[in-house]
Amino acid sequence: MTTVLERPIDFAAVHATVAAVDDLSPHLRRVTFVAPRIADVVTAGPDQRIKVLLSPPDGSELRLPAGDDWYATWCAEPVEQRFIMRTYTVRALRPEVSELDIEFVLHGVDGPASAWVSDVQLGAEIGLILPFAVDTTSTKGLLMSGVDYVPPATSVSRVLVADETALPALAGILEQLPAAVRATVFVEVPDIRDIRALPSEGRVDITWIPHTGGPTDGPKSLLEALKAAKLPFDVDYAWVAGESSMIKHVRRHLVNAVCLPKPAISFQGYWKRGEPQA
Repeated sequence: MTTVLERPIDFAAVHATVAAVDDLSPHLRRVTFVAPRIADVVTAGPDQRIKVLLSPPDGSELRLPAGDDWYATWCAEPVEQRFIMRTYTVRALRPEVSELDIEFVLHGVDGPASAWVSDVQLGAEIGLILPFAVDTTSTKGLLMSGVDYVPPATSVSRVLVADETALPALAGILEQLPAAVRATVFVEVPDIRDIRALPSEGRVDITWIPHTGGPTDGPKSLLEALKAAKLPFDVDYAWVAGESSMIKHVRRHLVNAVCLPKPAISFQGYWKRGEPQA
């Protein structure tokens, strides 16, 4: 009898301090965090998900979760006494100096994380749930380690679709794109001033869809841009991330019109229209 052992996956909470704040565009702010344990953080992929923890709504002190049953304990607490938890992407990791970057979308103060980052100051402290062991040996391991961008090794032509909330993940994906891979990319941003360079060694064709400041005769949505595009004939993988209803419609188009098999499409809803963002 052969026993197959899964590689352990370990996430743990740490206190982190704001070391730098950099406005990349009118709606995107990069925050650099420092903490001694960041030196031991690892990532499973370019869209690595982590958790940002803020103080509870009642203003009490942030207490980091601990133990295997912390989530059940958190769910059982009154909402006003729970720490606030939101999901973000690791934009950059520099373990040699114990630093980690997160890029936040600035979209007002309705959401707790957006409100926090809108007025963030150097030296501010929050909690982060970070990966200290991941499994990159299988698709299942990667997904359980907190990534959704898992293209097959044979993939040579990819479609990448993202709104502004997925732009940090998209930037990381393009940075790691192999030179032999073609990526046809569609990005929706709030303003033409949010358009920025996205370096890559791959062969990348990017269509930007700004809500304001762009051409009046251009596509008004990611789905419209995708429908109007002439995609490469050999597209073999797609990654779609952002608003939930957008993902549903884009995925349907990729399956029905582009004829991509459903398993060849990775998708992740980062927020839902009509509900407070982050």
